[in-house]
Amino acid sequence: MRPGALGFVGIGFAALALVSCGPKPGQGAHTATNAQNNAHVAAPTQVAHLLDPCANNQTGFAHTLCATPSLAALDTQIRQSLQNDASTLSGEGAQMLVQNQQRWREAQRIACGWVNPAAAPTADQSTCLLNLMRSRIGEVRDAVLSLGGYTFERVELLDAAPVTDAMRSSSGLGSDAPPAILRDIRYPRIDVPQNPQTQRFNELVAQEPQFRLQDATSETVTYHIAYAGPDIISVRIDSSADQLGAAHPSDSSKAITVLMRTGRLLEASDVFRDGSGWEDFLTQRAVRDLTRQYRSYGFAPSPSDVRETATKPHLWLVTDAGLVLLFPPYSFGGPRALDGAEVTIPWTDLQRYLNPNAPAPIRASA
Repeated sequence: MRPGALGFVGIGFAALALVSCGPKPGQGAHTATNAQNNAHVAAPTQVAHLLDPCANNQTGFAHTLCATPSLAALDTQIRQSLQNDASTLSGEGAQMLVQNQQRWREAQRIACGWVNPAAAPTADQSTCLLNLMRSRIGEVRDAVLSLGGYTFERVELLDAAPVTDAMRSSSGLGSDAPPAILRDIRYPRIDVPQNPQTQRFNELVAQEPQFRLQDATSETVTYHIAYAGPDIISVRIDSSADQLGAAHPSDSSKAITVLMRTGRLLEASDVFRDGSGWEDFLTQRAVRDLTRQYRSYGFAPSPSDVRETATKPHLWLVTDAGLVLLFPPYSFGGPRALDGAEVTIPWTDLQRYLNPNAPAPIRASA
């Protein structure tokens, strides 16, 4: 974690850490259950204090934030939403909620060009932060999501660094360069329940930065939970890397589908019967659908390019309605202008090819 990224937090994490500690090896199921239940007891009150930049007579950025009514009012709305979320989380989850918000504040300050936290912001910098905080109100409303019997918490790896004169010069942008290089990486984490299966999911879905901030490349990673149930959790991950001065960002997409009972990633044999000809069917169906999607461009994809992508399980999203094939940019022979695409095939159309022992929601009969 970047030193100073949690400058507002101050003291108090020790109490949250004590709350989040799980049962030690050898403790019985009753003790483990009590520990999990008690993980919710004190977190909301502690989170309210730790999230409040005005709680400890802060100076610099925090002092300005608290002394500016419009900024302070928005920060209060954000904190209230997060405090409500904390009541559904374990102590560890509540701690992460605080860390996310502290890192967000620091990153947005730098993104707005407010480099020196002890200095008074310009009018443009204040307006920039005001707009970002308004957007943040909507973001935090889905920071915690209950779905399929799980409580998902959004992990946010947020950092920023000012664009240096050397970066401006080497990029050729000069004064047109943005004020900061941004890292905004988000992915889901199961907070409740905690067991070996959910911990394995958390390991498999975790995302890491691919660039250093000094590499002058901003990174964004977003996600969407396509399905969550006892047997399968399927998550779409979209990534973008934008190098300073590059003609366009480098975008990619992938699916992370975890078989929860075994803790491993989905394989083709989990979905389809070997030798059933599913590869040909997916290819033909995808070629037809992609040709329809891009008819106005006069583009028809190559079947060989489509097959190469359509048959890769790490590009399959499992949904309740069917299988979604992801086609990242350039993956089906199209130019950059076409961007990425997806093709959805209902389970009923795939019935003759499906493994009869496939986990739910994959259905061999409908």
